[in-house]
Amino acid sequence: MRAATALIALTLVPITAASAEIARARYLMGTVCEIAVDGDAKQIDAAFAEAARIERMLSTWRDDSELVRVNRGQAASPELRGLLDSVIAWRERTGGAFEPQVRPLIDAWRTRADGALPSHDAIEGALASIRSGRAAFEEGGFGKGYALDRMLSVVDAPRAMINFGGQIAVRGDYRVAIADPEQRDVATVNVTLRDASLSTSSGSEKSFVVNGRRFTHIIDPRTGEALPPRGSVSVIARDALTADVLSTALYVMGPDEGLRWANAHGVAALFITSSHQIVRSNDFPKD
Repeated sequence: MRAATALIALTLVPITAASAEIARARYLMGTVCEIAVDGDAKQIDAAFAEAARIERMLSTWRDDSELVRVNRGQAASPELRGLLDSVIAWRERTGGAFEPQVRPLIDAWRTRADGALPSHDAIEGALASIRSGRAAFEEGGFGKGYALDRMLSVVDAPRAMINFGGQIAVRGDYRVAIADPEQRDVATVNVTLRDASLSTSSGSEKSFVVNGRRFTHIIDPRTGEALPPRGSVSVIARDALTADVLSTALYVMGPDEGLRWANAHGVAALFITSSHQIVRSNDFPKD
């Protein structure tokens, strides 16, 4: 199993493949997706087909996805409606640190382009749109997690690992490492994943500078401010959607607030701060 593709999102996966394990990679949802399973290659084909279906449903980088049509006013299918209801619920659980309808702020800060510093009025206008409940959904904080859950559900194998742009979901046991947020080829913390998913959020991968200030693509939807680089947050959860959502939410909260929230809610989270301190929540494994 190649480790290189796992470096995309701050996770290094030094896996020794079993003799029966086969692996393939494909470019999906704007990143590399790599799948390894024990057994039949048809399982991998089925997982890639499911990922392609989810991309057609969720991608906001294409004009023909179902989510784009929903953002334009079309009714959602039962599957998408259920997913959107689920992620909206995380907004309440995280006190607004996770916001699936964050698109107006993304547009204001131009984080999908070269970045910009919006005016106070532009930020307030974006926040007002979000608070109205009528703003567009943006899949960036939950799309890969949902895709991973769906992909793993169609794989009928005792051991499987899916690495989707650095977020990982496994069936069985896999040893992985979390990389330094500023040196993605340097493993910092090793951990064993068992029937779980690991998601890491960091601002070091995509940032921009305006008037001498560096901002990341991650925006605090409570204040409307794009956040500065401040290390990384990794979350382990039983399902990949939860891991995806919470790594984003805890990064927004920051190490102090995020650690308190994780401990209060039994979340396995690891913070690597901008000063390279490693801080684990009570539930994060210590191997």
